[in-house]
Amino acid sequence: MEEVIYALASPPPPAPLVLLRLDGDGATGHIEALFASEALSLRARTPRTVDLIWQLDAPPTPVVVISWKRGASWTGNEGVELLLPGSSPIVDGIFGRLEQAGARLAQPGEFTRRAFINGRIDLSRAESVAALIEAEDRASLAAARRVMEGELAQGIGSAADSLLDVIAIIEAGLDFSEQEVESPGTEGARKLLQPILIDLDNLLSRRQWTVDSDGIPRVLLWGRANAGKSSLFNALLGQDRAIASAVAGTTTDAVGGTLQEGERQIELLDLPGQRSTREELETLALERAAQLLEGDDPVLWVIDATCDPAEIEQEEQQISAQFGSRVQPVLTQIDLISPGELNIFPEAPRVSSITGEGIDALRGKLFRWTSITPGRQRSDAILFTRRQWQLVSDCRDRLGRAIEDAEGGPELLVADLREALTRLEEITGESTPEDVLDRIFSRFCLGK
Repeated sequence: MEEVIYALASPPPPAPLVLLRLDGDGATGHIEALFASEALSLRARTPRTVDLIWQLDAPPTPVVVISWKRGASWTGNEGVELLLPGSSPIVDGIFGRLEQAGARLAQPGEFTRRAFINGRIDLSRAESVAALIEAEDRASLAAARRVMEGELAQGIGSAADSLLDVIAIIEAGLDFSEQEVESPGTEGARKLLQPILIDLDNLLSRRQWTVDSDGIPRVLLWGRANAGKSSLFNALLGQDRAIASAVAGTTTDAVGGTLQEGERQIELLDLPGQRSTREELETLALERAAQLLEGDDPVLWVIDATCDPAEIEQEEQQISAQFGSRVQPVLTQIDLISPGELNIFPEAPRVSSITGEGIDALRGKLFRWTSITPGRQRSDAILFTRRQWQLVSDCRDRLGRAIEDAEGGPELLVADLREALTRLEEITGESTPEDVLDRIFSRFCLGK
């Protein structure tokens, strides 16, 4: 038997209306006992307007009420919700009558905790409820909704399943070695684990970055194919990370690198150049680039200074409409034109990746720019809690060490892998200690 709990799921009175939520076995009966007419009863999932007795010597108040049978509500329990006038005396009167009937006021996060315990949501989705409530802008809201809708759970679940498969393969080689079941060996284990490591890195890269977080801002290098993006990318980093060629379209996927200035960092992403293609892989890469550009990361628009100025101005109109203030033009290959020949974008940086002219100035400008416009939301961002982030990072680190130390033998490798798997299971709640659950749900407000 699940005891009946109640709480407001909306701001408290005074208010025009408030939402009262009840959950537990007998919740429907608790509310029906307050109806002014004994002939009325509730039918599951059918809203009704009824008069509710909130105080014996006062006129009843009209409310809209809807109920759910056990197994059909968000928590999985029998549940009732009421929309009623947001008057303090009325709300206090109903609370008093519910308490007399044996119900009690819910603890913070208790409704969400019941949904988790009943298997309606995993722990990652439960934590996102609090993040959803605390979201201060659309970017944070979208990132929290992705967790609420299961994107984090799917990523974690996929990595955990793959890791469990690898553990099973290695253990089978240990347990049935006399029955000609071969162990994958050191190199085989490394090959099996490498894709999981990549998946976790991709998941970690989707963390939402905000001004107050300990992440780093990201700048996207983008423009036409053969505009000099990859050469500029290499020049800014001071090393050859991307393939640079006179042939258009050599960048077929996003290439990343990190700029460092003291303790500050910027993540640079060299995106595939804007172009038409019929190649399937190039099409996928361009779609991925478009997806990244849909976020709020600053965009460094790389322009070939040798192009026709009329074409550049026409492109500038489209780019301004698409990116607004988060785009910064930079003119490249200025070593190929005469001084004074270029008279567009007078305030834009002018650089040469060959001679190095303007590169240091641009690097400094990027750090100043990102301190003002850091980029708050990637198009596929996920709003991790610190606990979730730490557990995924820890799992990733343990996997990395397991790959490096695989020569220590399959027994040690399996032990390391099981430790890594436990970290993932703590995110979804499959192996989360009770005191950790208490801390997580204590952050919620009463009606959630």
